Amino acid sequence: MKTACLKPHAIKAAFLFSFIIISPSSLFGQTNFATDPVGLIQLSVAGGSVAAPKISLVSPTLTQPISYQGLITAISGATITVAGTPWTANQFNGAAGSYYVEIISAATPAISGTLSDITSTTTNTITTAQPTGAAVGNTIKIRKDVTISDLFGANNSAGLLATGDASSSDEVLIYNGATAANYYYYTDASHSYDGWYDLSFNPAGQVTIAPNEGVVIKRKAAASLSIVFSGSVKTGNTLIPILNGLNVLGTASAKGLTLDTSGLYTGNSATGVLASNDASTADQIILYSNGGATQNIYYYYTDASHTYDGWYDLSFNPAGSIPISPGTAFVLKRYGGGNAFNWVLPSPTSF
Repeated sequence: MKTACLKPHAIKAAFLFSFIIISPSSLFGQTNFATDPVGLIQLSVAGGSVAAPKISLVSPTLTQPISYQGLITAISGATITVAGTPWTANQFNGAAGSYYVEIISAATPAISGTLSDITSTTTNTITTAQPTGAAVGNTIKIRKDVTISDLFGANNSAGLLATGDASSSDEVLIYNGATAANYYYYTDASHSYDGWYDLSFNPAGQVTIAPNEGVVIKRKAAASLSIVFSGSVKTGNTLIPILNGLNVLGTASAKGLTLDTSGLYTGNSATGVLASNDASTADQIILYSNGGATQNIYYYYTDASHTYDGWYDLSFNPAGSIPISPGTAFVLKRYGGGNAFNWVLPSPTSF
């Protein structure tokens, strides 16, 4: 779920190939359009067993293409108006699927990258789940959400272990903050009900994975998997809400980040992670490896002298160059930072 910036919303994967620019006319039937670079990403999933599942933390990183881009001509609360009638009523909500809006503002750069779910649509307005802080003249970009079916295939083309029982199937856990929802691919001999479901057997293929949401795969089959996902590369910053407590986070940066370049530390615990000279009182970044068996914990160290300020692991080894790779997810434990904040996740403006 996306939330507006004003109201806060490793298993390594390799980034694949160069990006291919596709002509706008091949993607969109509207006169207002824009394109982002397009590419492929590979998600690596460790093999496990039913008795001892292995976990892999992944995220789509790539997005759906831009469905509309244009300027705001009027705004009232959470309702944004654009010129003309560039789309149809309900095009970005309801049966058409789940969409979200991104705000781009040259006048107020701090709100650029704000994301919010679209809840209703007329022929020239969208209403979002929360006010976005946008203003007349700002640019909006509308994208459809990535879903479970998009990432893993409507028919489980990813090859996750599927059975007629969630307890023996691979599980897909989608996190929003510290809260996870569990999904699996159901199949039986009749194949009458094959598909993605939650644990209450509600259809789940259209469950969304927001850019800020991490995905945990609990693999119960012995073989490892490589899952290839294609999509658009999101350019520009993305504002990702960080809540007090546990956050399982995806990344929308297709070029990848390091701890130093992540923007997580800002020098102000109201806008970034809390630093300390003691790991037990600092916010922590946790990257998982070896099928979840290894937790690599990092924090930002600072003291009165500022001589050794920087990212470190728990053995005080410098860690600023530790990567947050495209296609991965990670955990941020917001221990002592107080209030929630918006992580300004930097993303390239061009390729």
